[in-house]
Amino acid sequence: MDKPDRLLLRLEELLHNQVRAHEHLASLLVQKRQSLGANQHRRLVQLLQKENQSVGLISELEKQRLELVAELTLKLVPGATEPMRLGQLAERVDEPVRGRLLVLRQQLGQLMERVTRETRIARRATEALLHHVQGLMQTIGIACTAGVYGRSGATGGQAASLSTINTTA
Repeated sequence: MDKPDRLLLRLEELLHNQVRAHEHLASLLVQKRQSLGANQHRRLVQLLQKENQSVGLISELEKQRLELVAELTLKLVPGATEPMRLGQLAERVDEPVRGRLLVLRQQLGQLMERVTRETRIARRATEALLHHVQGLMQTIGIACTAGVYGRSGATGGQAASLSTINTTA
């Protein structure tokens, strides 16, 4: 087996790993949205940690993929000034590797779109929750200041104070 063939096998393996990593991230994003809706903040914290780890793994895999594609480009087209795109690279290799690379490229693209979509959904859910909490805080703030009469007999903008007396002592 010559060097380009070994590099192509490594690229295939790397693409499989990227597909699995993106599937895992998409699953985490769905779970995160469900945790937001169910008010499971401990679960949400765990999912956010796993999400960060997954994003780190995807970043590392992508860096490896770019390096490998650059190396393959130089093996297939000596003196190339820039790396080929994955589709261009796949077109330059023989079947069955070409077909497998193109299928993996398509799967990865679809998963990246799914992750983007799930990220948008989770962001909207988070923003809606944040607006809800801000509305509650505003309502509580108004309730605490409304109806408090000052020395002049008019309602003031000061917060209500609560005092208690211990009558059992």
